[in-house]
Amino acid sequence: MSHRTGFHAIALLALSAASSALAQPAANVVVTPVEASRETIEVQAVGASRAERSIRLFPETSGTVESIRIEADRAVTAGSVLLRLDDRAEQVAVALAAVELADTRRLLARYERAEGSGAFAPSTVDEARRDVELAELELEQAQIALDERTLRAPFDGYTGLTDIEPGDRITEETEVTTLDNRETLTVRFSLSERFYGQFARGDAVSLNTWHSNGPKRTARIERIGSQVDSDVGTFPVEARVHNADDALRPGMRFRVTARLEGPRAWRLPETALLWGDNGAYAWRIQGGKAERVGLELIARERKHVLVDGPLEAGQDVVSEGTQRIRPGIEVNLIDANSLDNYPALEAEREPADRR
Repeated sequence: MSHRTGFHAIALLALSAASSALAQPAANVVVTPVEASRETIEVQAVGASRAERSIRLFPETSGTVESIRIEADRAVTAGSVLLRLDDRAEQVAVALAAVELADTRRLLARYERAEGSGAFAPSTVDEARRDVELAELELEQAQIALDERTLRAPFDGYTGLTDIEPGDRITEETEVTTLDNRETLTVRFSLSERFYGQFARGDAVSLNTWHSNGPKRTARIERIGSQVDSDVGTFPVEARVHNADDALRPGMRFRVTARLEGPRAWRLPETALLWGDNGAYAWRIQGGKAERVGLELIARERKHVLVDGPLEAGQDVVSEGTQRIRPGIEVNLIDANSLDNYPALEAEREPADRR
């Protein structure tokens, strides 16, 4: 008798559970298709800039300054005269060398006209030719010494400040000024060794000066160091940025931002990601029913998350209405715009709830 009673009790419980399952209404949910994406890793560093060409100018020789044509931050072209030293002695040396050359050439011409007549020995003509060559070299040397009394710009650029005044006595060790060609700047910065091999020549980085919140500039990586500094665990990188508007200056420091693409991940709305005792999960729709899928959170983006797990691109996950989801429950897919009339949707569920 007791066995029959237990059997009937179990049967009643099974029928009750089945009736509850049959009576459980479909949940109204909004779904969003899964998208394939990649994590964006942002790397920041501090960079210092230098001009494409930048030099300090010194005179070739010692002397007294006769004139100076240097103004701070003035554009000059290659060959422009920047400074002249007193060159009177050098001008005299050039004139004397020119006279000496003319004399040796006239003497050689006279010897060559009489050559073959026996009036002069062949060695005399050879010596006259040698004297002409020596006189040409002496004139060239005197001209070089004269040219060295003038300091010229070796390339197009902008001159810096100078403390030199006409009448000053300067030497080869006296710095006259600086010259920068800043049409482009080179920005050097250091990155952690864990990023070595992930950047290449031509990759873009963004620059922003520390002193302003102006627009960011795009620079291109030109060189990557071949060694990692063992003391700090970084390697050097150089990027080149164009300075057509001449707003940047050599020596400026920049906030450098570089971006890397991480491993492939699945992109979901942040509302689709839930948390339970076993970690993160989402509700995937399979055959009109909800299925719980365990996930691993990789990164958060604005209103979205990147996750790893057994998903495929295009699969639907529940992004709204997750509070009513149970494993295996049937779902009623609704348009996200209809959530504005959610009370009406709930009213449709009430008759089923009471059955």
